[in-house]
Amino acid sequence: MQIKAMTPVTLFSSLGLWFLIVSSLCTLCFCNQNSDHVPCIATERLVLTQLKNNLIDHTNRLSSWVGKDCCSWSGVVCNNITGNVQEIHLRGPDDGFHGHCHGPYDTDDELEEASKQMLGGTISPSVTKLLQLMYFNLSCNDFGLIPIPSFFGSFQSLRYLNISKSQFSGEIPHQLGNLSTLRVLDLHDFPNLLGNLHSKSLKWLKDLKDLQHLDMGGMDLGNASDWFQVISVLPSLLEIRCFSCGLPQLPSNPTMVSFTSLNVLDLSYNIFSDSLLPQWIFNLHNLVVLDLTNCFISGLNPGIHADFHSMPSLRILSVSSNTFLNSFSLLNALPSLSNLCVLDVSNCNISAPILGTLHNLSSIVHLDLSYNGMVEEIPKSLSNLCNLITLDLQTNYFFGNVSELLERFCECESPKLQLLALCSNYLKGQLPKKLGRLKNLENIN
Repeated sequence: MQIKAMTPVTLFSSLGLWFLIVSSLCTLCFCNQNSDHVPCIATERLVLTQLKNNLIDHTNRLSSWVGKDCCSWSGVVCNNITGNVQEIHLRGPDDGFHGHCHGPYDTDDELEEASKQMLGGTISPSVTKLLQLMYFNLSCNDFGLIPIPSFFGSFQSLRYLNISKSQFSGEIPHQLGNLSTLRVLDLHDFPNLLGNLHSKSLKWLKDLKDLQHLDMGGMDLGNASDWFQVISVLPSLLEIRCFSCGLPQLPSNPTMVSFTSLNVLDLSYNIFSDSLLPQWIFNLHNLVVLDLTNCFISGLNPGIHADFHSMPSLRILSVSSNTFLNSFSLLNALPSLSNLCVLDVSNCNISAPILGTLHNLSSIVHLDLSYNGMVEEIPKSLSNLCNLITLDLQTNYFFGNVSELLERFCECESPKLQLLALCSNYLKGQLPKKLGRLKNLENIN
C-alpha cells in the first residue's frame, strides 16, 4: 500500500484543525471548572438589585434575587468565564399552550392568577450599565401602558429584545435604532387596544443591518408610509411579522428587495384593497410561511410572470379573503408545493375545480377551501391525505357520495382528523359504521 506524503497545505490544515480542537477542549474544560466559581461582578449585582427594586412583583417571582451570587439568580445568565451578566429572562406567564399572556385562560380565576404573576412598575435606567447584556426578555408582563423607555437604545451589546404583550404604549422611541447589534426585535401586541404602540415612521430601523427577526404585529403603523421603503433594504431579515398594523399600502416597487433569504412574511389583517400582489413576493425563494389572510388583495400586478413554483419551501400558505388567488397560473402551481402543511384559500372567489389536484400534498394537516364557488365532485383521492387534522370544504358546490370518502379516511393507519366541515354543499350519503375509528374527530358538520 502506497502512503502519500502530506503536503504543506494539508499539514498546515491538519495542524490548524488540531490546534482548534485542543483550544476548544481547553476552553470547555476551563469553562466547566469555573462555572460554579466565577464570582458575580459587584457593580452588576447592584444594577440587578436596582432593576428589582423598581419592579412590582406581587408573587415574589424575584425572591431568589438576594445574596452576593447574582449569577445564580432566577432568570439571570452570566458568562461563566468573566462573570458578566449576558441574559435576563423575565417573561411573564402564559397559558402554557397557545402562548397567550393575558388570555384566553379556561377560567377567570386562572387569568387573575396569571395577572398577579406579571411584573409591573418601571424599569431602572441603570440596566444599560450591563455592558455585556445580549438578551433581554420582558414579554408577557403588565407595565400599565407606560412608554417604552428611550434608554433601551443605549444597550451596547444587545442582540435580542422582546417586550411583546407587556402593556407598553405610545410612540416607539427612535433610539431603538441605535441597537446596531440587534438580531431579534419583538414588539408585537394585541391589535386595536387603547394606547397601542405606534410609529409615524420606521426610519429608525434603517441602521439595524443585522436584524433577522422583526415582529411589530398589532402596532399602529397606519401613518408609517415609509414602512416598506425601510424594511425592504434590511439584508439580514429572515422573519417579518406585521399583522394587524393598519399598513397603508402594499407597494409594487421595487420589484427586488434586499431580504432575499426571508423565511416568514406575515402581513395578515392589513387591508390592501387598493393594492395588487407585487412581483417581489415571488422573488422570495426561501419563503416557508406566507400569511396574507384578510388583506383583500384583488389581483396580480401587471407583468408578473411567476407563481408558487418559485417558492418550493412553502409550508404554510394562508391567503384567505384575497381574490388574487383566482388566477389560473397560481392555482395550477398549488400541487407543486410538496412541503405544504397548511393551505387556507377560503373566501377567495375560486370557482375552478382544484380539490382533485391536491391529492399528492401528503404533508398537509390543515386544508381550508371553504366559502368559494368550486363546482367539483369530491375526489376519492382526497382520502390519501391521512395527516389531515382539519378539512373545511363548507359552502361550495361540491357534490358526490361522502360515505365512501369517510370510509377511506377510516382506513388510514393512524387517522388524525379532528374537524370535518362539509355543510352547504350538494353531498349525499350516510355516516359509516367505521366512523368510530376516527378517534380524534371532535367536530363534524
